[in-house]
Amino acid sequence: MLDKPEKKEKKEGELDLILTDDMEKEAEKDSMKEWTRLNVFAIGGEVTDVKVGDKVYVRTGALHNAEIIDLDGQIKMMVSIHDIVMIWQ
Repeated sequence: MLDKPEKKEKKEGELDLILTDDMEKEAEKDSMKEWTRLNVFAIGGEVTDVKVGDKVYVRTGALHNAEIIDLDGQIKMMVSIHDIVMIWQ
């Protein structure tokens, strides 16, 4: 399970845009391309190569299909161990 990166804060002077739900989902898909170092929040019992706290790179396609979970207001993403391409050192 990975921590889902938070949206970038709006900078002073930037305009507010109101997006439809479809536009919001599309914008999030585009931003996923920048998610190169995701924090590992939890792992399954069979996982041995990755540990909690590791920073990982996950295939963008896997992020598009990740199950999204809300744990007490914190948004997490569930991906398969096979979707992790690299562990950052």
